[in-house]
Amino acid sequence: MTIPNAAAMIAAMSALSAVLTAAPAHADYRQKAEEQTDYIQTHFYDAKTYRYRSRVPVDPKELPYDFMWANGVQFTVLAAAAHENPKKYKTALYEFTHGLESYWDPKPKSGPSGYNAYCSGPGGTDKYYDDNEWLVLGLVEAYEATKNPNFLKKARATQKFVLSGWDSKLDGGVYWKLDRKSKNTCSNTPASAAALRLYQVGHDKAQLSWALKIRKWTKDKLQDSDGLYWDNIDLKGKVEKTKWTYNTGLAIRTDVLLYQMQGDKKALAEARRMADAGLAQWTDPKTGSLHKTEGSALFTHLFCESLLRLYDVTRDIKYLDAVRSEAAFAYEHVRDPDGGYWNEAKHKPNERKKLIENAAAARLFWLLTPYPETGTPAKAAKKTV
Repeated sequence: MTIPNAAAMIAAMSALSAVLTAAPAHADYRQKAEEQTDYIQTHFYDAKTYRYRSRVPVDPKELPYDFMWANGVQFTVLAAAAHENPKKYKTALYEFTHGLESYWDPKPKSGPSGYNAYCSGPGGTDKYYDDNEWLVLGLVEAYEATKNPNFLKKARATQKFVLSGWDSKLDGGVYWKLDRKSKNTCSNTPASAAALRLYQVGHDKAQLSWALKIRKWTKDKLQDSDGLYWDNIDLKGKVEKTKWTYNTGLAIRTDVLLYQMQGDKKALAEARRMADAGLAQWTDPKTGSLHKTEGSALFTHLFCESLLRLYDVTRDIKYLDAVRSEAAFAYEHVRDPDGGYWNEAKHKPNERKKLIENAAAARLFWLLTPYPETGTPAKAAKKTV
C-alpha cells in the first residue's frame, strides 16, 4: 500500500487551519445541537405516530414518513441527545423507538427479522443491510445512554439480520440489500464496527470474530492502495470505484475500536493512514469543509465521528480541527437563519428541507458537544467510539 501524496495532504491541512481560524463561534456546540434537534422535533416529527416526515414543507402527494436511512441518522441524534440531556430528550428517544416498530418486520418471508426500508408491514422484500447496521450502532448508543437492556436486545436481533447478509460468493462479504446483487463497503465497514460495539458492551466473542472477518474481507476486496475505500463489488467481480467519506469513516472507527479494546497498534496506525488520506482527498481548500466531492453533510458526519474517535486516542489536534472546520462551515453557510439546514450550501430559495440533512447537522453538533469550539481540550472527551 502506498502513502498518500504528502504535498496534497499538507495543502489540505493548511487550508483547513486557515478557515478554522477565521470561523466565528456564535454559540457553543451544545446550544447548536439543542437548537437543531428542537427544530427537527417541531417541523419533522409527527407526535401521533412517533415517526418523522422526510421533507418540509410537507407535500401530501408524497409518502407521509421517511425511510430507514434517514431514521437511522435521526435515531443517533436522539441517542446522543438523551446521553447529554436525558431530562429533555429521553422521552423523545423512547417515542421514536416505538415509532420504529412499524418498520420492523416480525414475519419475514425468509431469514431473520429486520427493519424494512419503509413502514410497510410483515413480509417486506425491501430491506437494506446497511440501514439495519446504522440502527445497531444507534441502539448500542441508546443502551449506553439509558442502560435499558431492551436497546441491547434489539441491537442483537438486528445484527442477526445483518449477518444473514453474508455468504460465500466472492469469498464472503455482506450484501447491500435483499436482492443480493452487490456487496458494498457501506454494508461491510459499519457491520464490522457494529459487531465490535456489541462485543464491547455485551462481551459476545462471536461478534468479535465476525468483526475481524468482515474487516479483512472488506480490506481485501474494496480498499484502494491509498487507504480509502471504493463503493462496491458486484457478483462478477467488477468494482465501482467511487470513494465516499462514510465508507472509510466506518473503517476508521473499527480500527480505533480494535486499538482501544486490544491495544492493536497496527490498527491504530492504519486508522491514521486512512484518516490522513481522507482529509487530503475530501477537504475543500476553498472552504475547509469536507464537501469537496460530496457537496453536502449527508455522509460527512460519519467521517467526522471517526476523526473525533481518532482524536480521542491520539490527541492529534488536526483531527479535531477538521471536524470543527466542518461544523463552522455548516453553521455559517448551510444553516437557514430562520431555522434548520438546507441540503447543501448552494440551495434554491424555495428548496424544501430534508430530514436526513437536518439530522446529519444535529448529529455533528452533538458529537462535538464535549469539545470547545477553539483551542486544545485539556482532557480527552469521555465518549464511546
